[in-house]
Amino acid sequence: MASAKPAPVCLFEAMVNAQDDAMFTVDGNDAVCSWNHAAQRLFGYAASEALGMPLAELLAEQPTTPDGGGSGDQALSAQRVLRDRHGMLLSVLVTRTPIGGPAPGTLASLITVHSLQSTPLQGADAPRQRAMNVYESLVEGSDDAIVTKTLAGIVTSWNPGAQRLFGFSAAEMIGESITKIIPLDRLHEEEMILQRIAAGERVEHFETVRTHKSGSLVHVSVTISPLRDAGGRVVGASKIARDIGERILAAQTIWRQANQDTLTNLPNRSAFRRQLEMEVARAERESGHFALLYADLDHFKMVNDSLGHDAGDALLVAVAKRLRAALRGSDVLARLGGDEFTVLLPTLDDPLALHTVSSKLHDALAEPFAHASHPIHVSASIGMAMYPRDGTSADELLRHADLAMYEAKNEGRNRTIVYEASMDQRARGRLLLAGDLRRAAQQGELYLAYQPVVRVSDGEALKFEALMRWRHPAFGTVHPARFIPLAEETGLILELGDWVFRRAAQQALRWCELHGAPIQVSFNVSPLQLTADVDHTAHWGAHVRDIGLDPSRLVVEVTETVMLDDSPRIAQRLRELRRQGFQVAVDDFGTGVSNLAALSRIEVDYLKIDQSLVRKLPDDPRKLAICEAIVAMAHRLGIQVIAEGIETDEELERIRDIRCDFAQGYLYAQPQDEARATQWLLEQRERRALSRGDA
Repeated sequence: MASAKPAPVCLFEAMVNAQDDAMFTVDGNDAVCSWNHAAQRLFGYAASEALGMPLAELLAEQPTTPDGGGSGDQALSAQRVLRDRHGMLLSVLVTRTPIGGPAPGTLASLITVHSLQSTPLQGADAPRQRAMNVYESLVEGSDDAIVTKTLAGIVTSWNPGAQRLFGFSAAEMIGESITKIIPLDRLHEEEMILQRIAAGERVEHFETVRTHKSGSLVHVSVTISPLRDAGGRVVGASKIARDIGERILAAQTIWRQANQDTLTNLPNRSAFRRQLEMEVARAERESGHFALLYADLDHFKMVNDSLGHDAGDALLVAVAKRLRAALRGSDVLARLGGDEFTVLLPTLDDPLALHTVSSKLHDALAEPFAHASHPIHVSASIGMAMYPRDGTSADELLRHADLAMYEAKNEGRNRTIVYEASMDQRARGRLLLAGDLRRAAQQGELYLAYQPVVRVSDGEALKFEALMRWRHPAFGTVHPARFIPLAEETGLILELGDWVFRRAAQQALRWCELHGAPIQVSFNVSPLQLTADVDHTAHWGAHVRDIGLDPSRLVVEVTETVMLDDSPRIAQRLRELRRQGFQVAVDDFGTGVSNLAALSRIEVDYLKIDQSLVRKLPDDPRKLAICEAIVAMAHRLGIQVIAEGIETDEELERIRDIRCDFAQGYLYAQPQDEARATQWLLEQRERRALSRGDA
């Protein structure tokens, strides 16, 4: 059986669709009747969209001479400029061939369109061709992304600027949805834009973010305009996107500099103040309450001075992280500068809850911070003020919390103190006292008092401790616990420390010359003297040599807290002092967590057992056991031991039993000025001489 022949209509349709040229037919009214695949590619209209479309909608301009349908069987050809569905202009050769109409009595034409994009138009159409070429050059050479899309959001053109901005090539984007470059949380913007474009509106300078091919976000300013066909209908949109990343980055940088601490990324002083003022306004409006904490790290300057500012910065960053982790999400932590932090606790004024918060902050700092091979111990003194009890303005609350923080410093550090009204008067007194202290040394108000240190085995006084005293013209004797911290806060301790050294050296020289016997004088050295950038002890060795004093006649006393600091600078300066011949004593030993490892790093000559362990020693077996252990350990290390605060014969007997080397306390004498101490020393020598004669 012979195979069926293909239907002629199907064959002819396939042939027409296989043509490279756009081919379509129009009826007698120039409405499209048929539409091949090449026409769809060239103009962008699907067949279902093109059927019934007036031919005039494809024309960029009406021909100066009518094409008509030709006469008879004659085909007419002419160069024309047509417009695709996106408004793009096309340089083409149009051939119109009359054909029979689909129904009796009708006429139709076959329109064949051959693209001439690469062929310049001649004659009257040359200006339009040149305009098209200029337009294409502008689009292709633009630094901005220029994109066209349909009302459904399908990309129809994509210039090199778009590729540079978003990373996708034209091949990757044309025919794809524009949502390919829109973050999920911004898809609503595209819906809004398309709705406005469909309504014929223009969207100008809309700032947003889009997604780069790499996945990163791109900040852009977008202007979107409707694309219209020849009949004025909106058929799509053209978009110009400009990269504003640098401007956004600059704006963010300016904002961070104005509001954020660059080291810890916490709010800075100005940002915190605004937050505090807003909280005050809220609490006033709602009759609410809240608390403010003011925290200052203890001995932070020692870290900077001994380990360097890089180590100090690293410590501040670590402290900020720990404090932030210890707070609620609603709490505001800020760094005011240096080692000062503030905490705003909204809607919180319950004393028990506030105590819990401050305890968490102290606990957060209790674990040593790691720095290279040196653990750093740090604590904080915290002041607390509550709204409205302690103030109703930002200034008042900050000042009162600050005053409470200083009270915490003065009471021993590493604690939280709640503001009280009496602190204002004490603060004014401290301010006046600090001013007076600066002139006290020049006006002879400062002097050294000397307390004897006696050898336990035979009762001979071989040492004196020099203690700084202040005789204020208005307030009388000012206790060292009041003015020494002031001297450290103001930095005056460096000048006063050198003054103490020179006075102690001169006194040791006079006693040695007076009695012909070696007398040692010890004096206290502040941690700041050992950690300052400039070594204020470097000239001490030369000074004692200049006055003719053996450096071993002077003992440098440092507190146990200094030994707890693993600062290389402290260890280096103490070793240098011993190398020059000075001796070193550790004062207040046993009052804290003794860093016994420090005794292997830093050679010392004396340990001074704190008077809190010596007091009532005969009645406390536990204290006696601790003191005995200290003495045994020190002797094994070649260190001599001095017991402070000896007031009774029974206490003296106990330290003698445990083989303590020296004793110091009111049992022998209180600290005395130079004249009385010298008289005491003479009388003691006379008594011993008489005692030896009687023997």
